[in-house]
Amino acid sequence: MTDSHASATARPRNVTARVARLLGARPDGPQRNMDEGLGQGMEMALTLVVFLGLGWLLDAWIGIFPILTISLVVFASIGTGVKMWIGYDARMRRLEAERQAARTQHQDGTQHQSPEPGKNAGA
Repeated sequence: MTDSHASATARPRNVTARVARLLGARPDGPQRNMDEGLGQGMEMALTLVVFLGLGWLLDAWIGIFPILTISLVVFASIGTGVKMWIGYDARMRRLEAERQAARTQHQDGTQHQSPEPGKNAGA
């Protein structure tokens, strides 16, 4: 009886976490990185499949089979690569700005705790 009670109390927390994630709350740490990586991989794969299918349909309709299929797959590959690179660059710039802000706050905090040598020496 206690086992069913324990599982019943544990279950709402799991459901709550799932609902929060569905509503847009993102976990921090490794789980978030894994979720972002999985999402980017799925986005890249689905984009390539869509452009592959579109190219195949256009080639079959026009009658020039491999040309548009290959062209659209190459276009989608380059486009998703550029999109990922821009996203990576923006994320790295944001992290660098956060690191710089933390360093500045740390330096400001240490300056207020200990005065600079020579400033108060004559007083």
